[in-house]
Amino acid sequence: MKHARILQALIRAAVAATMLCFPIAWAQQAPRAPRSTNSGAPVQPLPPLAEGTDSNATSGAVGESHVHADAQPEASAQAQPDTHLLSGAETIGVGSLRRLRRMFDPALQVSEFGETGIVPGQTLSVSSLGGSLDMERHSSRYDLTVNYHGAETTYQPSSYYGIRYLPYHDAAISQEISFRRWTLQLRDDVLYSWGPGFGSLFAGGPAQAGQNGSLESIQPSLASTGTIQTALARQLSNTALGEIDYARGRRTTLTLVGSYGLLHFLDAGYINSQTVTGRVGYNYALSAKNNVALTYDHNRITFVGTSSRLETDLVQMAFGRKVTGRLALELSAGPQLVHFAYVGSAKRQQLSWSASSSLTYKWPRTGYSLSYFRGVSAGSGVFFGSSSEVVTAAASREFTTYWSASLHGGYARNSAVVPTALFSGRFDDWFAGASLDRQIGRQLHLDLSYGFQQQTSGYGQCPVLSCGLARPFAQYGVTLEWHPLWARSASERTAR
Repeated sequence: MKHARILQALIRAAVAATMLCFPIAWAQQAPRAPRSTNSGAPVQPLPPLAEGTDSNATSGAVGESHVHADAQPEASAQAQPDTHLLSGAETIGVGSLRRLRRMFDPALQVSEFGETGIVPGQTLSVSSLGGSLDMERHSSRYDLTVNYHGAETTYQPSSYYGIRYLPYHDAAISQEISFRRWTLQLRDDVLYSWGPGFGSLFAGGPAQAGQNGSLESIQPSLASTGTIQTALARQLSNTALGEIDYARGRRTTLTLVGSYGLLHFLDAGYINSQTVTGRVGYNYALSAKNNVALTYDHNRITFVGTSSRLETDLVQMAFGRKVTGRLALELSAGPQLVHFAYVGSAKRQQLSWSASSSLTYKWPRTGYSLSYFRGVSAGSGVFFGSSSEVVTAAASREFTTYWSASLHGGYARNSAVVPTALFSGRFDDWFAGASLDRQIGRQLHLDLSYGFQQQTSGYGQCPVLSCGLARPFAQYGVTLEWHPLWARSASERTAR
């Protein structure tokens, strides 16, 4: 009860601060631009500033130019800033120095790998045949993005539990609609694989874990993917969300987010979960580059087939800085109250704290990214809720027009919210990968890669059927990718 009273006091203080910010923000707004003749035009945010410009300048909003060719950049040299909000469901990005009005890029992919660690003392031959699709369409009101990557993977010999074919499918679709002061976004991410997406052990391999689509990542507190390895177990993770943003002015924006996530195992022996999250947020632009936000989340996790459940209340303050084409920084932290109820009448509360951050930095030929998350998650099918800490990092370098390289890695620590005697209450999972890329002609892309992944656990038995490989896992090989319609430059590919 003491913790509940503390959190209630924090929430009241946060709401009071929000109400006080409204008149202050209204008084500090820059003069509005003349109303557009287009009745559907959204309220424009503060325009991005050129390097060396005073941050207090209030120049006009960035205009929009168009092209006729589907796969050509816009004719205008003006930058396209990232429009994600600190209080929104996605992480903020660096935007783009040139934008494609339309893009349709299907690709076929053939891979040949060697893998060690699955069978003791044996190297398996792994062949993969698959494809991908990146599609984007942008207009003044509508933005549609579709990403897909999947393959059929064949192991030879099929000595790991007698299974030879391990397919995976990873897809995301996002539709954004803008009308005057309102912005609506609908998004759905789904992954079907024989293991969790973290490290991509059976979803392309650790060497491919650093490759992402053109969409920004969903905030870790809203995503449903697991970070504990469960060996070979068919699983489906899905996150569906909707976000509504209302621009009260050029500086202030209100946000409502609702999301539904599930982690479902098609093989018995693991814990299925469903997660429902609601978020209310307030975003204020200090300048064209700097923003602050205040958010409140209520999260409810239910474990299918049991009476166990988790509920969390989370208040966070956030700071973000964006420099188009160069920098995106996001920092957020705040108190988190966890309510958990297990079989019977036992109920407990726990006061903790949660934090998340992301950093993306790009030079013309070099890019870096770093992310961190700490909070309560559904437990990855192994625990009835876990306290998670996740760190990921990546670096890329374009050496010439045709040659580029990348490094990436990650670490996840999961501890059971309520430890159980005789069973392990902690898992540490980490991966690392490297790739060397070569553009061949206008349509072919060659990738040499190496990946490594290992998971360790605390003392005690595995709480579920299987807790992943007991040995380090390594993968090395070559991938050939064919884009039949058009070829992206190495810098565009590295920026994904």
